[in-house]
Amino acid sequence: MGGANFEEVQDEIRYAYDNTIFFKKHMDNAGLNPRDITEIGDLSRIPPTVKKDYRKGFPASVIASGYNLKSPHVMRFQSSGTEGDRLVSVVLSYDLARRQASCISVNSKFSSLWRPGLKLRTCRFAAPNCSDVECANPNSTMESRLLDDGTLVLPVYHDLLTTPERMVNMALDEIEEYDPHLLFVDPTHFAFLIRAMKKSGRFPHKKQGFCIMSGYTLCTQVARRQIKECYGEDVAFADMLGMSEMGYLGFECTEGKQHMNVEDYHLEFIKNGRPAEPGELAELVITTLGDELSPHIRYATGDMFRVSAEKCACGHPAPVVRAEGRVKNALWLRDDTVVTPRELDELIGPAEWIDMYQMNQTNDDEFSFSYLRNDAWTPQQEDELIGKFRETLKTNNITCTPTQYLPADRGGKFISCISSVAQRDEKRRQLSWV
Repeated sequence: MGGANFEEVQDEIRYAYDNTIFFKKHMDNAGLNPRDITEIGDLSRIPPTVKKDYRKGFPASVIASGYNLKSPHVMRFQSSGTEGDRLVSVVLSYDLARRQASCISVNSKFSSLWRPGLKLRTCRFAAPNCSDVECANPNSTMESRLLDDGTLVLPVYHDLLTTPERMVNMALDEIEEYDPHLLFVDPTHFAFLIRAMKKSGRFPHKKQGFCIMSGYTLCTQVARRQIKECYGEDVAFADMLGMSEMGYLGFECTEGKQHMNVEDYHLEFIKNGRPAEPGELAELVITTLGDELSPHIRYATGDMFRVSAEKCACGHPAPVVRAEGRVKNALWLRDDTVVTPRELDELIGPAEWIDMYQMNQTNDDEFSFSYLRNDAWTPQQEDELIGKFRETLKTNNITCTPTQYLPADRGGKFISCISSVAQRDEKRRQLSWV
């Protein structure tokens, strides 16, 4: 899609075949050679690669010849481990910086981060497993959580809603002391921190002169509402699309649309083994471009998207998509139609009376919605939402329960939409899309 010419894709395939043990074996097992890929339609002949391939082969089989973990500029990242064993990935620091710059360029409100001579200070607030430093220990220090690139990883507990008050105050104090140019946050985690800040009678240390970027999990409208209410319109806020394996994949523009990075990746949106039409629900499949360290060829991400055929009003030419969430979190209805986490979130909306929510599909025709409510709650609002659920999910078997506690997953992330059905049924998780 867009950006790259096909010669760049061919170069990446040849490089991966010649320099990585895993991908050569992957192509050989499929009876293919890079010379067989002569036009864009031939890409579909290459079986998609998946996360377990890179987990199993790390590091020797997936790092290109001539590189190792101690090579200059090699950075290591770990996934949060929500799907089993944590995946360790590597990227060259300058590739990561280029991908970041390509994505953020779609939003002019973030241009201050690229001022010449700026030594960027970033504070990160997300699940502990999203970091390579110990940040869940209440006795950790700022110095022990300060990364070489100027990122301060704020203290955060594994189970978000049980975070001790002391750690909440530590995080707020450190934001004020470090005075970051950028707050990079999990939106649900940050909304929790905002509520805790208000409860203790505290206020943001400032409301202008810095940027807030969300990532890691789906940015719900409930979380976005709380962030915007707290910081107002003078603070640049945008949602980043990314993954630990590669870094930045896309970014939100000033019009609130999500643009994909086609400068550093060749992107495929696959539906039933074919390129998806605009508006169709599809899985993102990625091929890196110019990645000399650990190239990924036709990497099936497990992330769902819809591609827009319309140009964005912001004027940026990068393709516009709507991120729909993870395949494994899709809600499967009895008629085999799907409700994505994004579609569920649009149903709920900003919901001024909800602070946090979680929908769980517990069986083929059973759903459980739990939420933290606030003083704006009324019975009528809850009844209206239940009615929307029944219409969209095509069932009356929906329980709606206010609660004081919602658990994080074993990686420390908070997932707003969970499907036990999709997770237990491998065929449904794959959706035959690739």
